[in-house]
Amino acid sequence: MLLNYYKDFNDKNQFFRASSHFIDNRIDDTAAFDKWYKDFSRPYNHPTARFNFFFRGMKEARFKLFNSAQREWLLHNVGSWGSGDNYLDFIKSMIREAKEQKIFEKVLAYHQINYHNEADFPILSILQHYGAPTPLMDWSYNPDVALYFATEDVNTATASDNIDGYFSIYLIVKTSQSGGLRNIFDYSKGSFPTLDNFRTNKFSANSKNNFVCYISDFEDNNQKLAAFKTNIPSQQQARKQRPITTYYNHNIIPQEGFFIFNPYPDKPLEECFSAASRLETSEKMGRLNLAPFHCYNIRKDLADYIRRKIKFSGVDTAYIYPELRNFAKKVKENVLNNAIKTIVKPAPAKKKKKKSAKP
Repeated sequence: MLLNYYKDFNDKNQFFRASSHFIDNRIDDTAAFDKWYKDFSRPYNHPTARFNFFFRGMKEARFKLFNSAQREWLLHNVGSWGSGDNYLDFIKSMIREAKEQKIFEKVLAYHQINYHNEADFPILSILQHYGAPTPLMDWSYNPDVALYFATEDVNTATASDNIDGYFSIYLIVKTSQSGGLRNIFDYSKGSFPTLDNFRTNKFSANSKNNFVCYISDFEDNNQKLAAFKTNIPSQQQARKQRPITTYYNHNIIPQEGFFIFNPYPDKPLEECFSAASRLETSEKMGRLNLAPFHCYNIRKDLADYIRRKIKFSGVDTAYIYPELRNFAKKVKENVLNNAIKTIVKPAPAKKKKKKSAKP
């Protein structure tokens, strides 16, 4: 099977909010980009507002927001392979297979995670980091990070006025979602949930609600702890503050990354939020409590300008994919070089003798 792509901007824009500043949600020159960049760098630099803005970069504007498990399921038509498994059974099989790996058991045991009742989403997080198909999609609180991933491999030679000549930055403003977009811990009351728990209660075939949630280690957990009664032991409360996304890969820390969990086999993320989807499914599933989000389509020939601009914020390949061995080596070399500078001082310059005046 082939994944569906957007044919043109008219096809795409029906699923996203219309911008009041950019016609057809398009950014075509450096002046327009600088305005966009100034507007959305401001909330990121605010100590609390930054966690209300979710960014994702995509190198092709025509791509729909399918996660890696959806792409695997649809592209290879896994559902027809004869196992009888549905999409979520396929995800559970990935988790079961991962649990057979001794290294994962060691990692989660170190963090005191119950391997039977709590491991599903931490394991999905590890699999997501290392390229296995999962129903998780990477997002970031940092617009520079989204811009980096959008421009990392973009082919500027393909810039044009049609949709193939653009890449995209997606933006979800959490506070505009009327409480419909929540952290996974808001549903599980601070514990690590199982996939079965969500399937039974939130997105079963008979569910009347469209279900999407996000998984983040960056937001304050105090609001989640408030849901617990005072008779819960403090040690148990402290366990609720454990991370879920940073196990075994700390790249997510400089990337300020988190995941959005989409449990549906063939519905891209934007259709879970869109007005069009809400109207189509209103009788079957009830009204969705998620509003369409933003998409900004940027001409590919602006990519080099953008890469240079975000580098002023320190966001480049070494920052996005930190190799700590290289950083440690750099520290050692700098210390030794500085030691040599303090030992080997240049000899003072000899003063030239003044020639005596001739009589």
